[in-house]
Amino acid sequence: MSNHFYPEWTVLAVREVGDDVYEVDASYDVAPEACLKCGVVGQLYKHGTKAIRYVDAPVHGRQTFINVKRARYRCRDCGGTFMQPLLDMDDERRMTHRCRTYIQRQCLLKPNTHVAEDVGVDEKVVRQIGKANAERLFEQHAAGIRAPRIMGMDELFLGDEMRAIFVDIETSWPFEILPNRWAKPVTNFLYNLPGRDKVEVVTMDMWKPYKVAVQHAMPQAVVIIDKWHVMRMANDVMDVARRRYQGLLTMKDRKALKARKAAFLKRPFQLSPREQLDLDGWLKNTPELRGAYELKEAFMDIWRHRKRDLAKEALDAWRASIPEHLRGLFRPIVTATTNWEPEILNYFDNGRFTNAPTEARNRVVKMTNRLGAGYSFDMIRARALFGKRPGRVRAEKAAAEAARLASLVTCPSCKGLFEPAAMEWQQNVPIRLGGDPSDRIRVCRECHRFHTLTWFTHGSASTPKSE
Repeated sequence: MSNHFYPEWTVLAVREVGDDVYEVDASYDVAPEACLKCGVVGQLYKHGTKAIRYVDAPVHGRQTFINVKRARYRCRDCGGTFMQPLLDMDDERRMTHRCRTYIQRQCLLKPNTHVAEDVGVDEKVVRQIGKANAERLFEQHAAGIRAPRIMGMDELFLGDEMRAIFVDIETSWPFEILPNRWAKPVTNFLYNLPGRDKVEVVTMDMWKPYKVAVQHAMPQAVVIIDKWHVMRMANDVMDVARRRYQGLLTMKDRKALKARKAAFLKRPFQLSPREQLDLDGWLKNTPELRGAYELKEAFMDIWRHRKRDLAKEALDAWRASIPEHLRGLFRPIVTATTNWEPEILNYFDNGRFTNAPTEARNRVVKMTNRLGAGYSFDMIRARALFGKRPGRVRAEKAAAEAARLASLVTCPSCKGLFEPAAMEWQQNVPIRLGGDPSDRIRVCRECHRFHTLTWFTHGSASTPKSE
């Protein structure tokens, strides 16, 4: 039978056992020339055979086993005996090298129990192979690690402790995870990181030890506080205001307000028509919530500015506009934006980088940890750093981004690019001004509201944009 597995092997038979197992009978066609005991050439003769079962990597999603009749040889010169060498087999594990490589790769991507079930070996074997492979990868990693141009720093909670994680923002892939996030280990790591003098931007949340560590180890790097952490504070304050007011209501109204809590946290352009109607009703009838909501939205709008000086003016104006009765509620934001103002404003004139890739990778690492059981920190670290599927290269990401951009729709009003779901139908000319109901265009939600406002404030079908 033709060779289906390796060169220099002959496949004698292939059997399907049930629906999920292949049994293969094969022979190795290369005989040794020299004695493995004494090294003498030409003095060997066969001294029986032994049937040995090896595990191979899955084929067609089925467990695969290879049954080999392995020859035993004796040396006429020294009298020693030994088994036929099988260069493609791992005798210690009784599996093919291909199977061992498969396990090494898959245990970085899937739980050990799943890999063991796929291959047909004990979970302990998978765990041992994965551990040995991780140690080898860590050695290679330590020799080749370098600081990226744009670096993200964050922490994640694993194994009852906060761990520091460092991500290359441009590739969205972590390059190191430390056992903790204490100031001294983080500072030491950054000081000893090759290429630290080439780091241009570091994104992080408002954790002071990170900032101090970067200032000492990478004084040339610009620190940017992730805008989502700052904006989330405004949503937290809005949620506190809603809960306080909610506690003063009757049970029926309390449940109704609680059911609409998400609408208070979304931006206006994210609201559905039903949510907009409900939110308008609550805000018009509850001044206690309207003031907090308007301040929250004004704070969010600061990040719509394109220049640092305009953003600073908007931030100063926002802090000055807080009424006295809401100052206590918004004090955490005022304090944070005052203490971290330079780092917050660095966002506007240093590439507008965020820590979103780091946050996304954190979620993946946590999910990987939850899928398994009893993983050590080293194995979690190995999965996070090296668990990249073969072929997942930058070209694939570029192709995905190109496909996403190709799917975007141009708004005919503002000429911006938007997801198709973000577009809304708009009468080209209002019906009340004699427009044809079938004469419609699709514009973005911002332009949709802009046009609608224009119809009620102007007496023509044109808009200030076209005028």
